[in-house]
Amino acid sequence: MTKQEAAAALRHYAVLLELVGEDPFRARAFENAARMLETQPENLDVLIAENRLSAVRGIGKGVAAAIRDLNSRGTFAELEEARQGVPSGVIELLRVEGLGPKKARTLWKDAQVTSLAALENAIEAGLIERLPGFGAKTAQKFRVGLAFLKSTSGRHWRHHAVRAAESLRESLKDMAGVREVFFGGSLRRGNETVGDLDVLLIAEEGQANAVRTQVASLSFVRWSEAGHILRGELASGFRVELSVTAPDEAGARKILATGSKEHVRALQEIAAGKGYTLDPQGVGNVLRAGSEEQVYAALGLAYVPPPLREGSNSVFEAGSRTYPEPVRLNQIRGILHCHTTASDGHHSLRELAAAVIERGYEYLGVADHSQSAAYAHGLTPERVRAQWKEIDELNGELTPFRILKGTEVDILPDGRLDFDDELLAGFDFVVASVHSGFNMSEEDATARLCRALENPQVDILGHPTGRLLLERNGYAVNHTKLMDCAARTGKAIELNCSPHRLDLDWHYLALAEAKRVPVPLCPDAHHIEGLWDIRWGVEVAAKGPLTAANCPSTWSADEFVRWCASHA
Repeated sequence: MTKQEAAAALRHYAVLLELVGEDPFRARAFENAARMLETQPENLDVLIAENRLSAVRGIGKGVAAAIRDLNSRGTFAELEEARQGVPSGVIELLRVEGLGPKKARTLWKDAQVTSLAALENAIEAGLIERLPGFGAKTAQKFRVGLAFLKSTSGRHWRHHAVRAAESLRESLKDMAGVREVFFGGSLRRGNETVGDLDVLLIAEEGQANAVRTQVASLSFVRWSEAGHILRGELASGFRVELSVTAPDEAGARKILATGSKEHVRALQEIAAGKGYTLDPQGVGNVLRAGSEEQVYAALGLAYVPPPLREGSNSVFEAGSRTYPEPVRLNQIRGILHCHTTASDGHHSLRELAAAVIERGYEYLGVADHSQSAAYAHGLTPERVRAQWKEIDELNGELTPFRILKGTEVDILPDGRLDFDDELLAGFDFVVASVHSGFNMSEEDATARLCRALENPQVDILGHPTGRLLLERNGYAVNHTKLMDCAARTGKAIELNCSPHRLDLDWHYLALAEAKRVPVPLCPDAHHIEGLWDIRWGVEVAAKGPLTAANCPSTWSADEFVRWCASHA
């Protein structure tokens, strides 16, 4: 079991305790323990083997015992007991934005609402707004939240999908007769969220049926259909669609498995015009090719990289179009927008710097929260200056590595900033972000963000819509006006690489390229492992594509700081 999986189980137990009305201090202890466990640099197996769990601040003997049980058998006694006391549908209620454990308990105990369907019925019957402490506005908020859940049903965060795919690959790659394990769909196209895991196994000649039989016998997949395409579900909730093909059909089958539907439809129409079909199960002359490149060439088309296969507008005749090269992970030189223990991060400046140096990066851009972010222990001007002194001392010690002095300053409701210009001028770079007051019209939100960008001290707009994937929509923004404002003021808009955000939305990366608005890839890391979330940003950036030249994360520290100073 990973630290993240164990932490998720501890948090689940804490929520169950709140739902059954147990001691809130016990619930808080398990929540704190989950947070501290995630920040440990060692793997869970190492912490357990060396008997060091209880040495972690916030993890007492009881919690340590629960973690050891989790690691050995996937659960612990108290968690099992708590689960028995709460209907599973009540846990589902917590997926609705704005509906926490206290409200869920009220719905369960006072209104017998124990499922999302029951909540929807109660809203439409007018029951919710009559509950004490709820009201019509709460009912409407729940209605919007339910609609959002329906729109994202069956989707998963990208990092969870990658983890599930990697685990499944390990079980498939060594099967007799399997030449290659291929994952297509939205996972391969680099989408922020992923639905089904579309798996294609390329089998040795004559081994397709034998491979299919082996796959159908896997005990950890609940297969619901075992025809030419095997359909099932993993214990983690991921649906799987798996098929097996021969090597000479692999090219077309990979294209079909990758999608999107619109892109495939366009290729099928072109293939039909040339007397071919791409589907080996279809009727007609099957276009047999071992690689995707060969398929596109046979159709007289330029090869389309998988991240760009979202529609038919990326299909061009061979030689008529060259796709820009997207930024690559090995081109990243510095990690920008990270939080330390000075605000709501879990590691110190020194610890973050050591981790970044170990990975071979040239600089670290720290951006702790500003003073109005009390929930995140935001820095006052006095604490900012103390941090600057610490950075100067560390830079003298760690040279040529460099820590850049940054801040994530709150954009106030009227577009002003949380620090005055005199203090902002002392930072190497300034990220300006919205963290409150999300209930804005598109016009007001756009004006608020543009006013912040017009401040000469601001360099980067952080997570521009405030969205949380699969949890809440961001506030509405006119991206064209926002890009125009960034281009006019010479500012950047980040692609926040947290897999829960991935905001800027990739659909606007091409617009950023066209208007020469720089887009740094910022992990918004709150712990060491979060530093490497930049991987998810790189994968999504390929959908623009975002080029290295337009990505400040690929610039040297001197180049980046000079650029920041150029519009001050």
